[in-house]
Amino acid sequence: MNNPRINIFLLPATNKNNKYIDLFSSSLKASDQNVHIYSLEQDNLVRVFPYLTSADQKGVKNIIHIHWPTVLYGSRFFLKSLFLLTKNFFLLCIFKYFYKIKIVWTVHNFYAHDYPHPIIDKMGQCMIRFFADLITVQQKSTLEAYSKKYPKKNIQFIPHGNFIDAYGPRVERDANLRKSFGFADDDIVLLSLGAIAPYKLNEKIIDVIDSASQIKFLICGKGTKEYIEQLKIHAAGNKKVVIREGFVPDEEIPRYLSIADYSVFYYDTSEMTSGGIIHSLSYGVPVITRDIPASEIISTDNGFLFKNQEGLRKILEDGQLRKKFDKNVVIDSIREYDRMGTAKKLIDLYRKLK
Repeated sequence: MNNPRINIFLLPATNKNNKYIDLFSSSLKASDQNVHIYSLEQDNLVRVFPYLTSADQKGVKNIIHIHWPTVLYGSRFFLKSLFLLTKNFFLLCIFKYFYKIKIVWTVHNFYAHDYPHPIIDKMGQCMIRFFADLITVQQKSTLEAYSKKYPKKNIQFIPHGNFIDAYGPRVERDANLRKSFGFADDDIVLLSLGAIAPYKLNEKIIDVIDSASQIKFLICGKGTKEYIEQLKIHAAGNKKVVIREGFVPDEEIPRYLSIADYSVFYYDTSEMTSGGIIHSLSYGVPVITRDIPASEIISTDNGFLFKNQEGLRKILEDGQLRKKFDKNVVIDSIREYDRMGTAKKLIDLYRKLK
């Protein structure tokens, strides 16, 4: 007997900066032929209405699955943010209580990265938490903390899927690309790949990199011109730091990861889940990270942990980075979080929603 149809309205519908949403969506569809994903134009909740009125809804379970709350109220203008928040509050009321749509929220961050209106963000998170029939978190430590804080909510652990081969097969070290950045063969290269944004706190890494010999720091990715200029000023005169501005195409990501000895992550207190950490491990690159919730997957087999700048300085200065990690072991450390497996767990939770 086939399971009933599930319609999922995914917010955001896509993410042009990485493949997370696309992989999330495709793994759900591949796991169950009765799961259908719908993209809402401009991530506008109003676009849900035509699906509800133009199709036979008998036996159908409709779900709005939200990943980043700012999709419902994000704007650099305070009044526009407030307007969007108010509008979507009433829309969610209608969907939940009139159309009986289920609301699911995957929590990625404690609060929005670099969002200019923290009061709106706090209100928005409270709104979605209130409406949510299911909240999923991606760390075991966060599950425990959230369950204690919100004991009446249905909170479940669904790990962040890995990125093994998601951007193509792993590449052995690309010596030419490495040399193009001016790195010597015996340099230890630390990499920050992806969005160049304030929440990553790369300034704190730059500040401690000088005291470590033969260590270089490569920052690659896309960001605002204003912030990247600030970062360049912060790193001015530091020959150990290379900043390469510009979007790295998906097909180039394995090459960029191949030239790194480690990926390094500091992050501010907004960070809960790190796709960057999982991304690096998925391609055999060990990780140096501050002790954030996502770091629970880090062990002596795949990286190092630090608590503050002094902890990072100690790792950089005492020769630990000369340790040779087995790339296959690093990849195996994240292999259990395969996307098909996490998709099937999530679909089981979808079907249990009453």
